[in-house]
Amino acid sequence: MRHSTSILGLALLSLTLVWACGKQEEPQKAQKIATKQAAPAKHDTTRHDPVAKEPGKKETAKLKIYDEPGTAIMTEYPDTMQVEATGSGEGSGFIFTFKPRDNALDQAKVHIFLPRGVATAAAQEPFVTGPKGLLATNGWKPAGASKDTPGFPYEWVKKIISFSDPRNEGMKGEILLGETSGQAVQVILYYPNDMSQEFLANARVILKSLHFKSDKLPLGKSH
Repeated sequence: MRHSTSILGLALLSLTLVWACGKQEEPQKAQKIATKQAAPAKHDTTRHDPVAKEPGKKETAKLKIYDEPGTAIMTEYPDTMQVEATGSGEGSGFIFTFKPRDNALDQAKVHIFLPRGVATAAAQEPFVTGPKGLLATNGWKPAGASKDTPGFPYEWVKKIISFSDPRNEGMKGEILLGETSGQAVQVILYYPNDMSQEFLANARVILKSLHFKSDKLPLGKSH
C-alpha cells in the first residue's frame, strides 16, 4: 500500500511538472508574435504616379530617377522601364525601353540624343530628313512635320516630325527637335500604333520631368 502511494505521488508530480513546462512556452510564443506585429513599417520614399502599364488600364507605378554623374540630363521614368546610356564622338544618347512584357511595347523606345557640336534644332534637322539622315537610314516614311507642339508642350521643343515604319508594320513615331543651353536636342518616340495611349502615358513621364544640366552643355565645350 505504501509502495502504491509512492508511485501515485510520483505520477502526480510528473504531471504537474509537464503542465508547468507547457505553460512556460506560451508567453515566449506570444512575445515573438507581438514583436513581429509591432515592427515599424519601412518608409517608402518612392513617388507614385498613375501610369498606363497594360492596355486600357491605368495603374500606379513607382518612378525612378535617372541622374548619373557626368551626364547632361536628369529625369524620372516608370519602374516598368529601363535606361541605357550611350556615348560616342557623335554625341550622348539615353534610351528608355520597356522591361519585357510579351507585347508590342517590347519594341517601343524613348531615345534622347544630344548631338555633339550642333547648337540648334534647325542645324540638326538635315541629319534627320536628309538623304542619309535618320529617316532614310531606318527606312522610316515621313508623315508630316509641324512647329505646333500642343502634344509636347516643353520649352525646348521646336519642331515635331511624324513618321511610319513600312519595314515594321504597325509601328510609328515622332522625332522631337529642340534646343537648350546652346545644345541641339533630338528625341525619338517609337511605338506601336495600337498601343499609343499606353506608350505616350509612360513617355510623357520622362519628357515632363526631363531636365538639361546647363553646366554640362553644350557637349564638347570645356566647363
